Amino acid sequence: MANENGTRKSGFSFAPREQDIDAGRQPVRASILFISLGLVLTFVTVLWLGFFTQPAEIKLEVTDVKIDDAGDIELTGAIYKGRTENGEAFEVTAKIASERSSGAVDMESPTAQLFRNDGDLIDLSSQNGLYFPDSSRIELDGDVVMTSQDMGLTLLALSLSANLADGSMFSEEPVRVERSDG
Repeated sequence: MANENGTRKSGFSFAPREQDIDAGRQPVRASILFISLGLVLTFVTVLWLGFFTQPAEIKLEVTDVKIDDAGDIELTGAIYKGRTENGEAFEVTAKIASERSSGAVDMESPTAQLFRNDGDLIDLSSQNGLYFPDSSRIELDGDVVMTSQDMGLTLLALSLSANLADGSMFSEEPVRVERSDG
């Protein structure tokens, strides 16, 4: 198609079209979509941390690791950290810890601390011990001492078994309890 000057005119026209399909619909604002997406992701994260995080997860800190000829692992300055079923933090430390193939840990000079939600601190110590990280259970032998700062109690025994996950303790040996206020 030619115009009066003899040049060709293009067949394309750039006139705006009417929006007859989307005429009754309002455009969705991107900010509303991003805010909604952020709220959903926050909700999912809270659910994940609240429901799927296990309180019995154990964290291990070590200053030195040695492996003997039998293949046993010896940990120096081992600190096992975890949480009880009630969310109370606990720590089990040992001068030297040797892990067995079963997962149990033989401990020399073990100590355990349970940080109660009510603010009380319970300390356990003995000469020897056996710690089961999978069940948060510890068996202490040899001059076992347990103290509760808030209650002012000291418990003395030859042996003691403690379930750190639920806070229960028992002994098959005679136990002596002393009160700090007399």
